[in-house]
Amino acid sequence: MVRLTTVGSTFEGRVLVARLGADGILAQLSGAPDGPYPLPRTLDVLVEADQAEEARQLLLADQVEAVFDDGGEIGPQPGGAGGPEGCEPG
Repeated sequence: MVRLTTVGSTFEGRVLVARLGADGILAQLSGAPDGPYPLPRTLDVLVEADQAEEARQLLLADQVEAVFDDGGEIGPQPGGAGGPEGCEPG
């Protein structure tokens, strides 16, 4: 298996593994398992080597669709997670 991407939480990793699995791509998480406390952690999402390119294309298509779902705006949105309202990247 090869690394497809790295995620910042177990929840995000499980959602991504499920998304890939819905399209028939075998994926698994690699990294520190959940502990008793919700500590930040990074996990690698692994896929079969022969499905890696298909998985990358699927993630790219999802990112493009997300841009259009957000109104076509790329970058931080006012009041969103990107920063305070009116804050422009330098």
